[in-house]
Amino acid sequence: MKKALILLILTFSLPALSQTKDPNVVLNSLKSKYSGIKDYTVDARILVDVAFLKMAEKQARIYYKYPDKVHIETEGFALLPKRAASFDPASFIGSDFTAVYIRNEKWGNTVVDVIKTIPHDPESDVILNTFWIDPVKKQILQFEINSKSGGAFQVVFEYNNQPFDLPQRLTVNFDIKDMNMPKTATGEINVSDKKKGAAKTNKGKVTITYSNYKVNTGLDDKLFSEKKKGK
Repeated sequence: MKKALILLILTFSLPALSQTKDPNVVLNSLKSKYSGIKDYTVDARILVDVAFLKMAEKQARIYYKYPDKVHIETEGFALLPKRAASFDPASFIGSDFTAVYIRNEKWGNTVVDVIKTIPHDPESDVILNTFWIDPVKKQILQFEINSKSGGAFQVVFEYNNQPFDLPQRLTVNFDIKDMNMPKTATGEINVSDKKKGAAKTNKGKVTITYSNYKVNTGLDDKLFSEKKKGK
């Protein structure tokens, strides 16, 4: 019901002339561009910026296998949103949704398409996705998720000639009040600092920088059934 209401609001709040592009064509072009990626392994440097969380920079290794398998190896706790940590436009976009073309807008020196999608699955945790897409380079520049369980978070992508045009860096911005903090983080949180930090800001940020991509090496499915372990 909530998703249907959002769709109605989006549909009737947009002028008829704003539908200048077919959003499905734009989204499918992204899927097609990255369809050659069957798996990859990449090293990640993770920097957490949360007022009350004292955490040193973390090193991790991320394994991805199409369509939705992700395995992360890191020492200790890393505040790493699993869905954002592994890059795959097909899983971000999904396959069963209603897409609405919102507008185009200036993004630096280029013009991007802004598209919203609403999953059809009533059991989906995601309520609404918003994409900012460079239609020429076929790159997602920004991605926002509104979910039932984790509130909203935003992912900003940066690219720099990586294999298959995979991102070199992404920044995840989120509201701390919406995050479900794992128990493994308890030892790294200073309670008094948490109270002070909460008074200052409810915002948090995780920056992930990628290096040493290895693409289409034929990762074994068994890797993704293992529990997360230290490198």
